[in-house]
Amino acid sequence: MKKTNQVIENENAVQSKEEIREVDKPKKKRNKKYWPLYIAGFAFLVYASFTIVNQSIEVNSRREVLKQLNDELKIVEIKSENLKKVKNYKGKDLSDYIESIAREDLDFVKNGERIFIIESGD
Repeated sequence: MKKTNQVIENENAVQSKEEIREVDKPKKKRNKKYWPLYIAGFAFLVYASFTIVNQSIEVNSRREVLKQLNDELKIVEIKSENLKKVKNYKGKDLSDYIESIAREDLDFVKNGERIFIIESGD
């Protein structure tokens, strides 16, 4: 019986040592003095994300405006080249150019000409 009592006592001693170890383990404490730093870091990340998204939207809209302006610039350059050619017209070339502008753009006709309007059956 002594042996069984000793075994039981040893088991109780082992259990009590484990309990002591569990009780003695210090819990990890988070340092409360760093909470403002964590909040500031999170706020900065939110702000940076918002700013990046906002700027990418702005860049895309500016690219569209730039594309439109480049298209307009090409049109103006073509018109400018055409006007430089017209500037050098003299005599017959000038009168032919004036006549073509009057007929095509202004819908003028010569005396005695008939105009036929073709209506499609759409």
